[in-house]
Amino acid sequence: MSRLAAFTVAWTALLLWGCRSQPVTWRAPLHRVIFLTDTMTWSDLVSDTLWTDGEEGLKLSASDRTALLTSGALLPNLDTSWSSELVLPFIGGPIPIPPGAEVWSEVETVNLSVPEVDLRRVRMAAGTLVLTASSTVQGPLELRYNIEGAAFPESTNGGSSEVVLQITPGEPAQYSLPLAGVELDLGGSNGLELSKLKTSWSVGVPPDATGDVGLLGSDMLSLDVAFEGLQVAQVEGRFGTRTIEVQESVNLDGLDNLQELQVAWTSLELGVEFINTAGIDLGMTIDEVLRADGGQDPAETALVDPALSSPILLPRATVTESQGMAMWEIEDARAGYVLGTGAGNVPAFLSSIPDAFAFSGSAEVNPLGDVTGGYDRIDLERLPELEWTLTAPLNVGASRAAWVDTLEPELPEGIEFDGDLIFSLESTLPVGVSIALSLVNVPSQLLLLEGPNGAGSFFSFPVMEAAPGMGVAAGPVVSEFTLPLLPIQFSALRLGAELEVKVMLETPEAGAAFNVAQSLVVRGHLDGDAVLSIQ
Repeated sequence: MSRLAAFTVAWTALLLWGCRSQPVTWRAPLHRVIFLTDTMTWSDLVSDTLWTDGEEGLKLSASDRTALLTSGALLPNLDTSWSSELVLPFIGGPIPIPPGAEVWSEVETVNLSVPEVDLRRVRMAAGTLVLTASSTVQGPLELRYNIEGAAFPESTNGGSSEVVLQITPGEPAQYSLPLAGVELDLGGSNGLELSKLKTSWSVGVPPDATGDVGLLGSDMLSLDVAFEGLQVAQVEGRFGTRTIEVQESVNLDGLDNLQELQVAWTSLELGVEFINTAGIDLGMTIDEVLRADGGQDPAETALVDPALSSPILLPRATVTESQGMAMWEIEDARAGYVLGTGAGNVPAFLSSIPDAFAFSGSAEVNPLGDVTGGYDRIDLERLPELEWTLTAPLNVGASRAAWVDTLEPELPEGIEFDGDLIFSLESTLPVGVSIALSLVNVPSQLLLLEGPNGAGSFFSFPVMEAAPGMGVAAGPVVSEFTLPLLPIQFSALRLGAELEVKVMLETPEAGAAFNVAQSLVVRGHLDGDAVLSIQ
């Protein structure tokens, strides 16, 4: 062909291209192009911290701790405040008082006693000493307030237990001192009392005053003292015998995916252990254990077991001191019981995983009386706890046993697709499975399209049945299925829809045992035509 003829053909093609009204499309064959890969195991349902692989297969081993007592139940609020008004023992005046001379002084003992508790020493976790003073004296005064026997950390008030407050005529003066980390000796003036805080204060003319200050017999000074927001970290003293109600609930975090399973247990133990970190004896009784289930009809089911309501003596922890109250060393004491080993309804009670457990009972403080002579020790930041442990070889019953996962397909760039999805399943599970694929989170405009079984029916696939595996050692059993993948389905994935797989475990009525090495490997390949289009 001559150059002129070739140019004519090319020019004609360009004219036709420019006059087109429909996009130009063509197809290219695709064969066994990787579309998705996913592995599903028991660790997808049960986090690694909750299972072990024992001789009986996969063993569920879930545990958690919750507070047994609160600091408020053991030691009520210690906040306290009081006011003093001071008058002079003479009439008339003014009487000149030189710089550095004392005018008033007082020693006060503050009662910090609370019901059922006598305090010997406390170390504060938080709180504030607030002093407010005002004077009618026509001259400067200086208030020195001291907490006797208090040990302040160096970072607070320079480590000093004395507060200095300057008082100006006609202007109330206030000073706030943080008490976190402060140790208070509550042995009173003779060191033999309990719950007594000794304080002292004095008022005089500041040493650096420029001259004498005149006092009239009618002059007054008011002083307000407040201990606010007190929170105790460690306490030493005598805790009397009393009973505290215990009510705690425990959410089963980390087991959400198992809550859809119906579980048939070959054996099951629910252990309840009390952990005493306080230097007091406790008489523990659990009266009731409830399982809580949510949903549209919330329900509570009570546990029946002969061990319930049996009292247990929980010995005191050993609390030793070598470097102050903040450095107490605690050797805890433990006692408890195991539910599910005898008569009762534990297997039925835990035939499926509940949303939460609730425990109720009582704790008797110092049931043996005062055996330390007033030297009970409690770290209120490390209080007694209740620990529950659920252990069982996991056998999955015939109903509601499903694994659900969202697959992440690899969509080829720049094309649409028309053809089949070759779906293969490699299984080492000891039971057969049925697999349901569906598109979820499909854009709303596509859900309106009429499929063969009504609107939106484009987005589900036929259920597939796969044979049981033969265990890890024998290798996986491979099943392969061919599913039509319609262009509309591929477009939905392109627009943000997700591919969800639901694997139903076809377990027998008696249940089936599993181990953590067993898995399902899901693979998908595209086999058909890539559809390319140019507008």
